[in-house]
Amino acid sequence: MKSLLNKNLSYFLVCTSIVLLCCAPLFFYVMKYFYTEDLDELIIFRSNEFVEKRLPDFITKDITHWNLYNEDIQIESRKNFHSSGKVVQESIYNKSEGHEIDYRIYYQKIRIEGKEYILTSRIPLIEDKDLIGMLAGQYGIVFIVLLSSLLIIQKIISRKLWNPFYDSLSKIEKFNLEKEVKPDFKNTNIIEFHRLNQILTTLIDNDIKVFKQQKEFIENASHELQTPLAILQTRLDLLLQEPDLSQHQTEVIQSLYDVSSRLTRLNKNLLLLAKIDNNQFEKMETIDFNQVLSSQIDYLKEVAESEGIKLEMEILNPLEIKANKTLLEGLINNLVVNAIRYNIPNGIITITVQDSKFTIKNTGEEKSLDQEKIFNRFRRNNENKKGNGLGLSIVNQIVKFHNWNIKYAYYNTIHQFTVSFR
Repeated sequence: MKSLLNKNLSYFLVCTSIVLLCCAPLFFYVMKYFYTEDLDELIIFRSNEFVEKRLPDFITKDITHWNLYNEDIQIESRKNFHSSGKVVQESIYNKSEGHEIDYRIYYQKIRIEGKEYILTSRIPLIEDKDLIGMLAGQYGIVFIVLLSSLLIIQKIISRKLWNPFYDSLSKIEKFNLEKEVKPDFKNTNIIEFHRLNQILTTLIDNDIKVFKQQKEFIENASHELQTPLAILQTRLDLLLQEPDLSQHQTEVIQSLYDVSSRLTRLNKNLLLLAKIDNNQFEKMETIDFNQVLSSQIDYLKEVAESEGIKLEMEILNPLEIKANKTLLEGLINNLVVNAIRYNIPNGIITITVQDSKFTIKNTGEEKSLDQEKIFNRFRRNNENKKGNGLGLSIVNQIVKFHNWNIKYAYYNTIHQFTVSFR
């Protein structure tokens, strides 16, 4: 793919080259016309000069001697009649070339000692092939210099004209909806770019407005759901403690209790996402990552083993990072729980800390996850597994919040997530 500027220059280069090449024949014929015109003036001047300066003192016996040493101006007898008073073109044998070539010839009637003669003034033309070769060299130099100059000028002008567009494009590429900071576009007097900036500003304003409304809705809904869910779980707990419940009633209440627990987790996750989006985790501190990881793994290892999954951890170097501790714990918890949830029977989870990277590998389904959708909200890689599809989305938001980087890879049935802290 080419940039708009380079594509414009390519088209300009091709079109200009075609125009200049098409002009070459015209240039040839124009040059030949003026060249012939100059030769005509020269031979007429020579003829007139001879008549004015030499003819008055010229005698008949001088004709043979003159013709012997003046090939371009010959004196012929009147019997070799030629039309006089105009320049004509004729082919005459040329000794130096060894073949006939074209001459421009001017015939003029003169009188020497009372007898009429014809004064023939002539000059050889440069042959077309020689003229074409000479003009090709000259035109080639002009072609290269002119084309190069025009290309440089066009490039400079195009860069200047397109600068507002590329400035707007650069700012749009850096725009982050979650930060809600509108790009400040440069003022321009080019109507099209001015309209583009106005439209982009309007679109961004609308997007920020909708994004704020969505965040406020999620946060408000999550807050409002907390109390009803807590009451629901409390009432279900009381019902489960009733002594006279039948087996069927107990199963129904238990299923409702599981659903309410899942709703509670979903609500907490949505509230956490809303808080991250609203930058409500401002407290940042220097944290010993390995210590936080070890404290989280103690509990998560028991969860993994209860599912028949072996969890191994390898810490190769100390690691201190600047982060919000609550969010860091959420990052570790969600990644490990995700590795447990989507593992296979008798699977393995390997956690490694090396340099400034935290890597978690796990066995799982023998296919790679969708790289483009893996961090989308409510995206579940397996509908048969428990979960609400927000775990990896929360991980991604925590990584973005701290300006870290996370990558996913798959090879030989191993799924790998790597968080780079620098």
